[in-house]
Amino acid sequence: MKKFGVDSLVRMTAIIAAGAVLAACTETVYKDFPGFAPPPTGAGQYLGYSTTSTKLTTCGNCHSSHQAAWLTAKHSSAWADLQASGHAGATCNACHTVNGWGNSTSDSGGYIGHADARYQDVQCESCHGPGQRHVNNTELADSVPVPSAYVAVGVTTSCSACHTGEHEPFVEQWSKSAHGIVPDFSAGAGNASCQPCHTGQGALTTWFNVNNHNSIYKEINNPLGSQGPNGALTIVCIVCHDPHGSPNLAQLRMQPDTLAIEANLCAQCHNRRATPDPTSNRGPHAAEGALVIGNNDVGWRPPLMLAQSNGYDRIYGSHGDTTVNTKLCATCHVFKGTYVDSTGTQFFSTGHLFLAIPCLVAGLPDSTQNCPPDFDHTTRDYSACATSGCHGSPQVAANLLQNETVTINALLTTLKGLLENQAKVPCSAYTVNSTWTTARGARFNYLLAAQSGSSTSANCGSNLALPAPVSKLGAAAHNVPLMEQLLQYSIQQVQQDYP
Repeated sequence: MKKFGVDSLVRMTAIIAAGAVLAACTETVYKDFPGFAPPPTGAGQYLGYSTTSTKLTTCGNCHSSHQAAWLTAKHSSAWADLQASGHAGATCNACHTVNGWGNSTSDSGGYIGHADARYQDVQCESCHGPGQRHVNNTELADSVPVPSAYVAVGVTTSCSACHTGEHEPFVEQWSKSAHGIVPDFSAGAGNASCQPCHTGQGALTTWFNVNNHNSIYKEINNPLGSQGPNGALTIVCIVCHDPHGSPNLAQLRMQPDTLAIEANLCAQCHNRRATPDPTSNRGPHAAEGALVIGNNDVGWRPPLMLAQSNGYDRIYGSHGDTTVNTKLCATCHVFKGTYVDSTGTQFFSTGHLFLAIPCLVAGLPDSTQNCPPDFDHTTRDYSACATSGCHGSPQVAANLLQNETVTINALLTTLKGLLENQAKVPCSAYTVNSTWTTARGARFNYLLAAQSGSSTSANCGSNLALPAPVSKLGAAAHNVPLMEQLLQYSIQQVQQDYP
């Protein structure tokens, strides 16, 4: 036992003139930490649990905040969950224990080399790699391997190692989704104002305050350029999910099921230009979050509409009613289900295509959106609408969407005819200035319903041409009552102001 700076101190006794004796100083003893048990033969440089019974990882002895968060994650119960699944087997062990599967090192020890409870569950070293070198010298540069953010089918140095394959095809589906591809990625990555939603680093820094992403979430042996230009990450797993644990559903960084739009995970990006900008004639951009939640700050509210509602209206569609749709966006857009393809093979969908009513190709949800609207439920999948408890069956949901699409398209046709009648709506009505006009506001609502962010100048003619009066399937569904009222009152306001 080491006594730190105590025995070497003189026990001072001061004798006052009167001969009084003061008490000696109190002795304080500091103990060395007992150290870490070295890895057994075959385990390589992996340390595993320090105390198996309490699931205290060796890393957690120092990194206590990460240890506490990790205990809330499914990774901390990976081994027990496997044993309780009814299909535990040796082929499953690699994804439920500490070993070289999932990190970027060449050390393949851990449970694979030494099957001991010390290495059960998905611990810190599963992603960070073996920790013996770091424990030996914490100041040694690069003593902790950095997790890879590179996510792709076939990659074994990230989330891809385990969250893939027939049981969990998260990566396969994500790689075909808009999050994995990021449409117009090159333009977004090159524009600072677009980066918070069009690059992984931008999202981590802006929305989740992960300012050290460049040192923590960098790629190893897989240059960032392989995913996007200028070293930009697409919206990889760690953007939405906190790998160290989270109190939220599925370890998400923010709640997906809250009506508080500033705290809603999806709304961080899917709520960028929901209301018109007086300095521009541009249309909405990713306004879905505001539509679903029913926020008052979405679309242009015509004066006639405000007069009807005494200046304020918070119009909820059924999709934004949390007493019915408890998971909000995630209910439809992250729907998990089991399917059977055309060959009779069973397939589990993780919902990571993020499509509410995906096309069905050979019986399976697919990333293509080229199938027809198909309201008879043969080439589109409406399963999420029914299993969520909102609609009686997929066919009922398809019929409802068909009816609403007809209604919205009829309103769009009427409004388009009014706005493009230059004999009654002059060019000056579209001039960008501080005065907001009915023509500009009604045009914004039109683009909101048609899901178009059309950018225009202040000129008339083709620059202000509206897209075809056909609402995309999602525009009608996100908030049908609000969408109908915005269009109806826009029509009335245009008719009144430009008789």
